[in-house]
Amino acid sequence: MKAFADVADSVQGAHKLWGWYLAVGIALILVGLYCIWAEGVATMASVIVLGAALFVAGIVQLAGAVMSRGAGHIVLLLLVGILDIIVGLMLLEHPVAGALFVTLLLAVLFVFGGIFRFITALMLQFPHYGWVAFGGVVSVILGVLLWIQWPFSALWFIGFVVGLNFVFSGFSWSMMAWKLKAA
Repeated sequence: MKAFADVADSVQGAHKLWGWYLAVGIALILVGLYCIWAEGVATMASVIVLGAALFVAGIVQLAGAVMSRGAGHIVLLLLVGILDIIVGLMLLEHPVAGALFVTLLLAVLFVFGGIFRFITALMLQFPHYGWVAFGGVVSVILGVLLWIQWPFSALWFIGFVVGLNFVFSGFSWSMMAWKLKAA
């Protein structure tokens, strides 16, 4: 019974803040639309943020490796940390080349991931497997289109996808806000 009371209290607390959730949703939608409009700027910003995140992750990984002496995997932890730092610095110093590489990597991922999903869906035939197979086909088509348009697609694709993600996230936050207002 306590769990239900905790959930009810959480919903009541969130209900009071519905306006803030709506504001976050609207802000995310606006940022997303800007990213879609200025996809080149958003692509470079995304690659730079990815590089910075990898650099920081590498430093944290090295610190964790040093602090976990005797854990047995220190060499692997050190190598992963060094790799994170190197890739992060490369993305920070050469964001255009980073966008080229990441876009090509995504194209390959979409093609092979889509093929895998399509074949797996047909082999397993779980309920509604047709949707998974359809998603696999769409993924393959997207990957092939990216690959065909590469290197030009590297200048816009990452920013466009980041913008779409912001728009859909903003829409989700906004819908949640309206549901919380009505609760």
